Amino acid sequence: MAPIIRTCSLGVALLLAMPAAAQTADLTDYVRARAADAAGAATVAAQGYGRALAATPEDPVIALRAYRQALMVGDMPLASRAAAVMAKADVAPPDAALVDMAVALAAGDQPRAADAVKRLKGTPFDFLMPIFTAWLAQARGLDGVAVIDSLDMGALARRYAAPQRALMLMTQGKDDSAALGAMAGLAGDGDADMRIDLATVRGREGGRFLLEGGGPELEAVARSLGAPQPVTITYALSRMFRAMAADLGGDRMATLTIVLSRCALILDPGETRARILLAQALDDSGAADLALQTLAAIPKDSPFTRRATGVRVTVLGGAGRTDAALAEARALAEDRQATPLEVERYAQLLTDAGRHDAAARVYADALRRGGEGSADLRIDHGLALERAGRWNEALAELRKAVELAPNRADALRTLGAALIAHGADGAEALRLLERARKIAPEDAEVADALGWAYVRQGEVARGAVLLEVATRNDPAGTTANEHLGDAYWQLGRQFEARYAWRAAAIHAAPADAERIARKLREGLTAAS
Repeated sequence: MAPIIRTCSLGVALLLAMPAAAQTADLTDYVRARAADAAGAATVAAQGYGRALAATPEDPVIALRAYRQALMVGDMPLASRAAAVMAKADVAPPDAALVDMAVALAAGDQPRAADAVKRLKGTPFDFLMPIFTAWLAQARGLDGVAVIDSLDMGALARRYAAPQRALMLMTQGKDDSAALGAMAGLAGDGDADMRIDLATVRGREGGRFLLEGGGPELEAVARSLGAPQPVTITYALSRMFRAMAADLGGDRMATLTIVLSRCALILDPGETRARILLAQALDDSGAADLALQTLAAIPKDSPFTRRATGVRVTVLGGAGRTDAALAEARALAEDRQATPLEVERYAQLLTDAGRHDAAARVYADALRRGGEGSADLRIDHGLALERAGRWNEALAELRKAVELAPNRADALRTLGAALIAHGADGAEALRLLERARKIAPEDAEVADALGWAYVRQGEVARGAVLLEVATRNDPAGTTANEHLGDAYWQLGRQFEARYAWRAAAIHAAPADAERIARKLREGLTAAS
């Protein structure tokens, strides 16, 4: 009976969440869409919400769900229909105007795009209005550069306006030296994607200088350059939307990242980097299968294939498809053009799979391939060796990391914490950790490591004070909360100890959760 009860409970929950208008219509499509939405089946959810919206075409609540799912799957007719319903009810989200503008520009409807820009006034996106206004003026045959130079902009707008202004100069073709000067200045900012955007427009002969010394990806882009590409309003704004999506990246901003990357693809379906960002955001939204489908649409000969494969590895790993993730990560990491990030990703996957010796070998190979001077690689290699039970080798690597980066708090903390964990030289550990604390007084991990070192050295009260600081700076930190609970218990503050352990248990990994649960049941014992 349990599965039936769960199904009924889900149905009741969905019914209670139903918009009032939809409760008088056929519930089947809406309920199925909500269930698919919760399960990460974005395509099924979008189809269900589309049918539900057709059944209740005036309902803005259903419209919002349909709009979000439509953007995820790329169903722009549904997105536009849903946005119109929300606009009629005066509840359209601010990003709906961005999407409407992109759809209008892609269709060559500049008046409609201009109307959409006006709707941005007073929204969080109104800082973009000067850029849009200038490009629309440029598209009408006016001087977009003069327009953008005449408009007042804040720091955030200027950050995106600079490359757009350079592209406008190139569009006009009036002053090539000015365009080249603008490009050279932007290329010096270290933004690889911006350099790619400008080089693509210049073509093989005029743009290769922008990609020099940029690593394997920029070398691949340089090889793919062809004839100069005309700068259009759709090309330029597609790149701006992509840049904004890249700046936002992260699961907390997944919804907006989907909007921005989708706008970029509406304007230029061939913008591969926007497709990669869209896949990342889809994965962050729980739609792993759709993310993989999105990545599969990227041509194998794209200069961004390695970037796409890296994201695919992350998606596969997060979806529990460890063997597939490891196979693709290994292919990247063992390639002669492997980047430190690709090596680290492969080694981390091995670590997550409990294959610590293999992870240590990967880091050792990276060190042999030119990474001898990298403190980060030394730290990672040392930690992998420690987890593999090879303490003496780990200690040597962690010491080398400190020699390479004597003023880096993370290097000092890692060595100091390892010395304490293995019962090694406590005095040396304290010196390292106290020095790390002076360098990074706000670092919760440093405070935790030093506080725990004091506890392990018998200065429990002194350690508890620092552990309290660590948990204040990182309330969700499993390690710091567990350490604080241990310290409180030793001080006879059992009630507070259990409170700290409960906090530690919230985000604990399975291996840690069992140990913390035992402490909650039995208190601090020799076994725990």
